[in-house]
This record gives sequence, structure tokens and C-alpha cells, in this order.
Amino acid sequence: MKKTFNKSEIIFKEGSRGNCAYIIDSGRVAISALGPSGENRILATLGKNEVFGEMGIIDNQPRTATAVAMENCLLTVIRKKTIDYLLDVDPQSLKPVLKVLSQRLRETTRLLDPL
Repeated sequence: MKKTFNKSEIIFKEGSRGNCAYIIDSGRVAISALGPSGENRILATLGKNEVFGEMGIIDNQPRTATAVAMENCLLTVIRKKTIDYLLDVDPQSLKPVLKVLSQRLRETTRLLDPL
């Protein structure tokens, strides 16, 4: 399913429940989270073919960040039930999602490394 978002439109909010992930077909999306003192911190700027929102549909936890369209966007919506189906029927098809998760974990580890 495809969905459009206008510039500055909130795609999802930090703390909300995630029932889908997104692939950016066109446009850019800012991913942000509240810092320790309540300030809004930009964590990433994503563009075409990038995936976001996948963590909430995998672990059923509230979203850890807010996603906002930086410009008009066209997104492919991937529903949780689709991911669950693929896990049962064709787990190999989820390798790209696992690769994204691995890259993000690696980047987070690098940022936390005191060296």
C-alpha cells in the first residue's frame, strides 16, 4: 500500500504503538527523539529506498522516535501482519530488514564507544 505525506506532516510519534514500517519511494523523512532535557534531537535524515519504523512492528514496543516528512513524501507501507506472514512463510525475504537493523545497531554502538 502507498501513502502520501505532505511536508512537515507527522508520520508517527515517539511513544505511539507501531503497526507498520515504511519504505521511502520519494521525499525525505526526519527521525527525531526527545533528549534528556526535553529537547528535540534529529537522529537521522532518510531518503529514497530507506526503511524506517521497523523496530515497533518487530518487538511490539512503543516507537522510540518521531518521523516527520521533510518534504512531500510517497511511502510504501508495510503492515505488521505482512511481516508476521513473511516470518512464517518466507523468512529469507526479511534479510533486507535485518540488514537495516544490524546497520543501525552498529552505528549506535559506534556512537556510544568512548574511543
